Amino acid sequence: MLHENIKLVKYFILGVLLQVLVFESWNFLGFIDPIFYIIFILIYKFDGSQIQFILLSFTLGLVIDLLTQNPGSNTISCIVISYIRPFLINFSFGVNADISNGMVSGTRLENRILFVGLIIFIHHLVYFSVSYFSFSAYIDILKNTILTGLLTSILIAITLGFISKR
Repeated sequence: MLHENIKLVKYFILGVLLQVLVFESWNFLGFIDPIFYIIFILIYKFDGSQIQFILLSFTLGLVIDLLTQNPGSNTISCIVISYIRPFLINFSFGVNADISNGMVSGTRLENRILFVGLIIFIHHLVYFSVSYFSFSAYIDILKNTILTGLLTSILIAITLGFISKR
């Protein structure tokens, strides 16, 4: 139990530091910044306390927003994702949803890809919808959601590959 909590704190801090110090300044193609801190939301154990998870996600989004001087887009998208995560777990993994560390090991690759894709797409859609906060910018919202989501997915797939090998 203590080992898992230490690992979660490590991923929390690592995600925040990498997001703030490295990925905020990428500007791939001039406007694409990967949102790497979402790895914490993906790795958090499936059978953990939902209230604790929502509070941790709120803290994660708030810390990122404060450090990047963002007006709350990260916080709102983290809260939305943490709230709907149990539904996405049941949808993606079905009967295997009760595996504690199902994202890292113990489940089929197709289920993990579906879960990661849904989490990233919904997070980014909420994030860019709140950032633009305009119905007339729906093309920009979709474009940024898809392009940033692809780059984030690639980085997270590489990272999860390293994590699952250990």
